[in-house]
Amino acid sequence: MIALVAWGLQLMQSAVDQQEFSLMLAGCLVCSAAVGLATVMVMTLNDFLL
Repeated sequence: MIALVAWGLQLMQSAVDQQEFSLMLAGCLVCSAAVGLATVMVMTLNDFLL
């Protein structure tokens, strides 16, 4: 997950440097995928604990 967030932030930095909207969108999608993965992991962990 940390690697996904780092990659997403790197894409966003490239988007700012090159003024590319598509790279910014890709960075946002990668970061949202990392958040979704973290959410699923937390939900699964809580299910095992209950």
